[in-house]
Amino acid sequence: MANIISSLVIIGGSLLFYYLAGQLPVVKGYQQMGDSFWPRLILGVLMGLAVILLIQSLLARKTQKSPDKAGPEEKGGRGTMAQTMIAIVIYVLAIPYLGFLVSTFLALIAFSYLMGDRKVGGMFFFSLGMTAAIYVVFGLIIYTSLPRGVWIFKTLSTYIY
Repeated sequence: MANIISSLVIIGGSLLFYYLAGQLPVVKGYQQMGDSFWPRLILGVLMGLAVILLIQSLLARKTQKSPDKAGPEEKGGRGTMAQTMIAIVIYVLAIPYLGFLVSTFLALIAFSYLMGDRKVGGMFFFSLGMTAAIYVVFGLIIYTSLPRGVWIFKTLSTYIY
């Protein structure tokens, strides 16, 4: 039931923000896609994923045999959720000091561990690959300025980008 309510709230909020993104002021000649392109693209993807979650939840609810048993995703979720939220806060606070690349790499390792992955090689290469992919998309394709960090991390990030 929580997934159904969550997906409906996400769909409603996304529709509201999709509408509001259309009201962003347009800077002529600055970019061809317009100022509302990226927010609307992300909100469209978010709405699509929320619809998929809603459909899956409705289908699972119909096929659920015993309503008393919680699914594996609902068991012990509060502890993992609290740890993940703490990790997100630490990640956000670490970005100005460690820089985007180092803090994202370490955060992805932490998130993988919190989600149950215990293979060191898998966590390392997953985090390295995702950090590289995020850097390519945001740093090279969209050309977004990513935080470099301080001290040695600034020097390290200067060599990379």
